[in-house]
Amino acid sequence: IRDSPTHDAEPALPDPTLLTFTAMKNEGPFVLEWVAWQRLIGVDRIVVLSNDCDDGTDDILDQLDRMGVVSHLPNPCELLPSDPGEPMKPQTAAFAYGRRLREWRDADYIFLSDVDEFPCLRAGDTTFKTLLRRLDYPDVLTFCETIFGTGDVIGFKDKPLTAQFTKSTSLAPGKWKSRRGFKSICRNDPRLVIRNHRPKVSRKHAADIRWLDGSGRDFPTDLRTRLQKGTDARGMFDLITLNHYALRSLESYLVKAARGQPMGGTIDHKYFRQRNQLRTDNREMLPHLPRLEEEIAKLKRDPRLAELHAKSVESHRAQIAKLKKTPLYRDLMALVQGTPLDA
Repeated sequence: IRDSPTHDAEPALPDPTLLTFTAMKNEGPFVLEWVAWQRLIGVDRIVVLSNDCDDGTDDILDQLDRMGVVSHLPNPCELLPSDPGEPMKPQTAAFAYGRRLREWRDADYIFLSDVDEFPCLRAGDTTFKTLLRRLDYPDVLTFCETIFGTGDVIGFKDKPLTAQFTKSTSLAPGKWKSRRGFKSICRNDPRLVIRNHRPKVSRKHAADIRWLDGSGRDFPTDLRTRLQKGTDARGMFDLITLNHYALRSLESYLVKAARGQPMGGTIDHKYFRQRNQLRTDNREMLPHLPRLEEEIAKLKRDPRLAELHAKSVESHRAQIAKLKKTPLYRDLMALVQGTPLDA
């Protein structure tokens, strides 16, 4: 890691409060693993807004709220009038509302995450806070994604995603450019407009922000005022990467495709092809599995929460059974097997 330049930023925070904020719809079977991982990596507060759930996701989140584990609120997109020509996007509405919440205003750092995203600390740090301390509390830490493909996992299993999927994009992009998406942890600073992938910064403040990448290097100056969501990721993975399980099993992907994207719009075969990345045998999450399973088990000690999780799993399986009778399943099997879609 290069030595950080001297700066006149705010003083270091001895114990910064870290908030993870997300929006969900029909993610029931996957909620507990994601929440457990957020807790393991040192997140202090988790705020979730949900909308239009019919698989028990909102019931699970309500119970986690009663337990004091998350704060769960309805997504305001359910209440706002929608223009048929330009419907309200749930994620956009959630983030706009989130900025007005006390939990958001009180947080020192904010991380906007999706339920299929798992930050993986790679250099011995155990929590976000140890990494932020190591880097002398930057204003922004932007880290690139590592995308995990479906591989040969066809059927849905009620077990951690991080245990099932071990094929991904390369962990060390080398000679050729490798564009990857990224996410950012942002200081709650008036100079930063916190957005889903990276903050919006004015040209006036771009050079003043201590903005680092996932290897602890200065984030490129020419990218600071652009709103692009990814960049050439070579050399950006030394300290942290964002493990992204966008597809999950083929059966679970059926449900995701039928649901659509959180920002609105459909999920098609192009989406699957781009994200079914199987280039590298990636087992970096497996050493963390015992701690993760223990944390999930702790949450399930609440009998009501365990019951709601089981119900969501059964709902997911019922939806899969219905969707496997559609042409979408046949087409996806053809993609996995490498046969033409019109075969």
